[in-house]
Formats: sequence, structure tokens, C-alpha cells
Amino acid sequence: MKQVMFVELGMGADLHGQDVTKAAVRAVRNAIERNSMPGMRTLVDGDTSRMQVRVHLAVPADADRLDLEAVRAVFPYGQVSFNVVSGGMLAPSGIFLADKNDRNEMIYIVNAAVEVGV
Repeated sequence: MKQVMFVELGMGADLHGQDVTKAAVRAVRNAIERNSMPGMRTLVDGDTSRMQVRVHLAVPADADRLDLEAVRAVFPYGQVSFNVVSGGMLAPSGIFLADKNDRNEMIYIVNAAVEVGV
């Protein structure tokens, strides 16, 4: 990416089920869903597929279970790349719910930083 134009931050959690992908999807949605970048079309000569999107995800556990294609599907435009690091948070939910597919009593919290540029 030659020039970063925007950096948006988000947080997502999966309260039950310990699904790191669900938490990551929520984190990137939290980062981008209240933004509009109409000027980006000018910077990419109207071709939004040329837009660069770099996604940094801090995941607390189960990085090997993270479905990056599911996270990529959140972005309507651009060439999306990922940097996944250890981070985020595991927090106790205080209850085990078998009907919610809990594997334990932990809440998975993922942090996201989304860079958009050209």
C-alpha cells in the first residue's frame, strides 16, 4: 500500500461458542460499518477493486480456526490482506451453555484495525 488514507478500529466478541471467526467478523464490521469513503473512488480512478484494505486482527485463541475468507466477505470492495497476531482478550462469561455450543465459559474478544488506501 503506497498511501494509507483511513484507519478504523473495531472490537467484536463471541459471548458463547468460542468462535474466533464470529468475533473477528464482528470486529471488522464494527470498524467499517459506520463509515463512508466517497473520495476513494477518485483515488482509484473509479475502480474500487484497486482499493487496498489491510486488516490487522488480534485474536486471543484458536487462530488456527480463524476463517479469513469469512472475514474477507465483510468487505464489499478492494484487495484485502490480513495480519493476524496474538492479542484480544479471553474473559469469563460466568456460565456454560451447552445449547449455545459452549466449549468452556470464555468470551472471545477480537480487536481489529482496518487500513484503507491505495
